[in-house]
Amino acid sequence: MEIIVSLQVKVCIADNGPVPIESLVSILKDRHIEAGVLEQILVTMDTNLVDSYCGARYSKRTGEERYVRAGTSEKRLVTSIGLVTIRMNKVRDTIQKRTRKPLVDRVQFAGKQLYQPDVLMVTVDFAQKLSYRDTVEELSLVIPNVPSRMTINKRVVEFGESIKTDQQRTGLPVAMADGTKSHSQEPGMKQNDIHVVLGIGDGRKVLLGITVNQSWKSLTDLIDSDGILSETPVIVSDGEPELKAAFEDENTRFQTDLIHGFRILGYKLWEDNALNLKERKEIINELKALLLSLKNVVVFHKSEPQRIGEKINQVVDGMESLANRLKELDCPRSATFLNTYSNTLVTFARLSLAGIDIPWNSNMIERLMGEIAKRVKHKWMRWTTKGLEAILKLILVRYTSPWLYRSFRNDMMGLHTVSGMSIEVSINTVSL
Repeated sequence: MEIIVSLQVKVCIADNGPVPIESLVSILKDRHIEAGVLEQILVTMDTNLVDSYCGARYSKRTGEERYVRAGTSEKRLVTSIGLVTIRMNKVRDTIQKRTRKPLVDRVQFAGKQLYQPDVLMVTVDFAQKLSYRDTVEELSLVIPNVPSRMTINKRVVEFGESIKTDQQRTGLPVAMADGTKSHSQEPGMKQNDIHVVLGIGDGRKVLLGITVNQSWKSLTDLIDSDGILSETPVIVSDGEPELKAAFEDENTRFQTDLIHGFRILGYKLWEDNALNLKERKEIINELKALLLSLKNVVVFHKSEPQRIGEKINQVVDGMESLANRLKELDCPRSATFLNTYSNTLVTFARLSLAGIDIPWNSNMIERLMGEIAKRVKHKWMRWTTKGLEAILKLILVRYTSPWLYRSFRNDMMGLHTVSGMSIEVSINTVSL
């Protein structure tokens, strides 16, 4: 089908004085020229399709035609170029006794929805950075018609449920896990629990899973069923007991983030309430000296495995000695922490002896958690479980796998289906 839309634009410009380019742009935008062209294309398509069924309007009829015209109905749709209103023709099939709309059969509208996928995708893009209220306000400056906050929220949930995470990779050797909280809108629930697992392989981050208000075990079961991690994975985390218990099996090793290790020890010392602030800081600095010196040996002496092995033994012995001293100082919680986590604090060094490099910190997932905090952890924001999980999935897929998000976005914007269409624009300039 070939459609020709003639376009003539008359612009009156004063003979004297400056002509601001922004004024010309504003005049063109106010006339909604693009929306007008789209409207004419759809109207012409509708006319051609109906003519192919029923023949030209007002042509002679024999009374034996299968298809006859059956009135019109109005169709309103909002796209990223504005509001379009057309009257679609209906056709009656006299054999099957049903009425159809040829244009709806041919053009894929978003069902009976007013807002079409392209403008909805733009609003969902903005909603990942701004509140729903701010999204409406800011988009109204550049788009003629913007959906309501409730409509945007519904589409965020819909798109969040349909977007896929990047789980094509298998055998990932390292995973990072972390959790955070946000204010809840659920009845009887003050906070939402957010759990995230990030896979690391060949320097690339992969979102393995995200859950809201579910246990760590439910998330690890999902990951195990997909077979994404290697048979002997290493989990880098902040040492949260529930997280560790959920991942723990005979083949899984753990690396506790060193920075979190220092913080946890400080918290345990405060809980023990046996030392003053200066004494607690001295204990923490002693642990820092042990572990950071080990980190430096691993980083700067990779070719000297014997030196690394000796340093590991020295650091483990030092932590054991420190734990015994804490017992004597009446700090049982601190001593228990060191005895329980000392091996997980040096996993990165032990694996380096086998030529396996893993992070000694969880900075990568901490940055990811920062993306979450920017959007959902403001004190005035309240979230349902379903809405929070959907928007977090969109945010994290966009952050970890931008190519996958672009592919999803292109699908929603219709950019993957333009191969069968082309357009030629010819504008003739007439001087007045």
